Amino acid sequence: MRTVRVYKDNMREHIFRSLFFTDTVIFLCIGLFLAVSIFIFYKFIIHQFYYGLYFSTVFITEIFYAILATVKIENQSIYKIIPRAITHSTTKKQYAMKELDKTTSDFTITDNYIKRKKRLISVYEIRPFDIALLNEEDREQFYNKIKTTLHTLPGKVQLIVRKEIAKPLDYQDHFFSIYKDSLPNRENLIDHYVHDMTNLLNLGKFQMVKYYAVFSTTLSSSKEEEFVKACKRLYDMGIRFTSGLELAQITARQLTKGELVSYFQSQFRNL
Repeated sequence: MRTVRVYKDNMREHIFRSLFFTDTVIFLCIGLFLAVSIFIFYKFIIHQFYYGLYFSTVFITEIFYAILATVKIENQSIYKIIPRAITHSTTKKQYAMKELDKTTSDFTITDNYIKRKKRLISVYEIRPFDIALLNEEDREQFYNKIKTTLHTLPGKVQLIVRKEIAKPLDYQDHFFSIYKDSLPNRENLIDHYVHDMTNLLNLGKFQMVKYYAVFSTTLSSSKEEEFVKACKRLYDMGIRFTSGLELAQITARQLTKGELVSYFQSQFRNL
């Protein structure tokens, strides 16, 4: 049986670096250089050479050298990281392009609307309808109603899907639906269920998917008359949007000022 030996070589390195001046050889040579330097320092510079002092100094120096040469941080040698860190902290930073302004500085929340430069925005939360148990015919009707709603919108709408931490308030409709269809002799059981679910949601951090619709219209000036006109346009868009979704048993409601503040606080840490 033949034995095959595979030799790996880096073609980008010089042949002497890969054959003779390997990392191990360089490590040993530097250690030997440190021992000789300490000998010269004690013997010929300060003229106080003692074997105990010399060997203890060499021992401590070699230990620090071995730690510096072998310790790695995120697979990077520490002796390579330290010069880079010093250079990075001392040199002046240059950005590749102009810095953007803070995102939280270009809008304000007024009543139930978001006011930006020459734009007024309203946000609606969408509560989807579960179509998992619908048959093919009802599901086709559901999609047709959604298409009809989108085609009848007076302007563009932006849909946002994001994960959020679930709160007991998000399950109020579910709790009310249970009470609505329950029998009197089961209300005590439902009370325990609602209480346990509320405690679980308060203690644990469970994520849920939420859906939002964003409407925007022009705001030509900061005058109150223009603000009222923009609010009316957004209100008309929201009414047509929510009434169209109600045909598909989907509910949508506009976020209030407090809910908008909570929404942006979860998006931006420095709000």
